[in-house]
Amino acid sequence: MSNPKNQHIIPANAYLKQFVDPNTPKGHEPYVWIFERDKRIGKKRAPKNILSKTDFYTLKTKLGEKNYVIENSLAEIESRYASIFEKKIKNKIPLDNSEHVILCAFVSAMLQRTLKQKENIENFIDQIVDHAKQMEIAHGVPHKTSLEWEKEKEDAHKLSVVQMIPEITKILLQMNIAFLCTKNKRVSFITSDSPAFLFNSKLQFQRFMGPGLGQKHVEVRLPLSPEISVCFSWINNLRGYIKLDEDMVHDWNRMVYGYSHQYFVANSKKLKRRWFRRLPIDPVFLWRYLRYEIQQRVARFKNRKQYGRYKRTK
Repeated sequence: MSNPKNQHIIPANAYLKQFVDPNTPKGHEPYVWIFERDKRIGKKRAPKNILSKTDFYTLKTKLGEKNYVIENSLAEIESRYASIFEKKIKNKIPLDNSEHVILCAFVSAMLQRTLKQKENIENFIDQIVDHAKQMEIAHGVPHKTSLEWEKEKEDAHKLSVVQMIPEITKILLQMNIAFLCTKNKRVSFITSDSPAFLFNSKLQFQRFMGPGLGQKHVEVRLPLSPEISVCFSWINNLRGYIKLDEDMVHDWNRMVYGYSHQYFVANSKKLKRRWFRRLPIDPVFLWRYLRYEIQQRVARFKNRKQYGRYKRTK
């Protein structure tokens, strides 16, 4: 295979090309609309020209040579997924077992391969390095362990992509899978530079625990095109191709934007304000959120009151 130095964080041919503007003028190269996360004015860009970095997945051998095995492995998954999408998913045809495996592998890769995930891993290693340095200083020993971790950091994300894809794929294969579809062309799904994400509705009102694949109520979500998104879950008995109303599509887009890292991508320059709201436009959810906030404020007030009494009695 070729030695691709410019490597897409989000695949262009297998994924981003599905989000091109349907109104691209004839004779022009198809383009998507890419927006910086904190801006509302998009730029027209060909999928091949966005969300890529030089040698993002490239490993270096001991002799200093470049190894493209990870990029080539991802390209193989992308190629097989793209064929399945065009032949089956796009036409809303059920997948066979082997196609199901490829889809799960593709979603697994999309969870792991992003710049956001790379930064998460490296930030975690930085914490380990800092802790190791403090222990080494405290015990007066050489900085051996901290230096080893700093060296591991260079390829930590690249290797995690290879190591985690098979494990996450096995988990996704056990989950229920549904393809959520728009009812008409008035509304479309958007995507981002971190398009696959985990969501647990039971953890929305706390900040101490993040979603995990082993959690009963967790969902794995990924927009596949402006018309179709995929959702994996344990307890939601959703299967096959299901049509969503416009409000649900807009709320999905709100979450895609919320989980984006630096950019989000659409097939149109037209945006909806509701995508950028922190909370959904749902009376039931808003009531639950308000009740939770009131309970938290009452609890904080009681704690301050008890602390004040404790200080006065000292």
